[in-house]
Amino acid sequence: MMAHWNNRKHGGLCMLTLAGSSMLILAGCPFGGKHVSVSEPSFEQQVQAVQAGRSHEIRSSALIGEIEFRQLHGLEELEVLSLQNARLSDEIAETLSTLHGLRQLRLEKAPVADQSAEAIGTLSKLTTINLPASMVSDQGISDWPGLPELILLRIGSPRLTDAALQTIGRMRPLRFLHLINVPVSDAGLPFLYPMNQLESFYLDGGMATDRGLSELIQALPELHFHRDQEHIPEDPSADNHENPQASWYTRRLLGPAFVFPLHDY
Repeated sequence: MMAHWNNRKHGGLCMLTLAGSSMLILAGCPFGGKHVSVSEPSFEQQVQAVQAGRSHEIRSSALIGEIEFRQLHGLEELEVLSLQNARLSDEIAETLSTLHGLRQLRLEKAPVADQSAEAIGTLSKLTTINLPASMVSDQGISDWPGLPELILLRIGSPRLTDAALQTIGRMRPLRFLHLINVPVSDAGLPFLYPMNQLESFYLDGGMATDRGLSELIQALPELHFHRDQEHIPEDPSADNHENPQASWYTRRLLGPAFVFPLHDY
């Protein structure tokens, strides 16, 4: 597997291209454009490393189903779980609820729903939730405002509505938000107005209009906003991709080595 550091900045931060996909590094550019080879251990090897205390993270691009996922049951030492090819359902909810040390959760391609979301709501150390292909409903995320350290939420679900924005508006630590094909409308956007701490909001799809989004930007003038990967014409910060606060908050809340998958950011 080949990784390449790209000196091109995004929001004052650096990009890593890994096997054809992008990741965002929130703490500088340590390798200055060099190529490095990365050999990914198997899922089972990574589980064993966590069990033995040699690691606190599992990152896998392999196909992971419910049988493999059950190996994580009770793995309280696990802090980072990043599965790029997770073909999982709510059968994983019980196992999820036992991962009390988890700080970063990424389940790509996993149509998990409310049982899993309710389990996630009990994991009080989470700083990152990344569920771009979920089937979570408004009710499923109702407990997430109780997550005291959650600063990044990236979620997709056709079952979330404007009521989800009301819930998200109560997530006081949240600084980075990405909604993917969530059918929110102008009616839900005012729930975000009080979120002065929100630094970045990416909205892909949905039913919000230019007028509603313009009013959101007026309410949060410091917000870095993209709709379908583009700024809207009314955005006064369209040419400003520098955000000096992002790296400060990241170092303080997530630590210097925090990485989250970017894909289409």
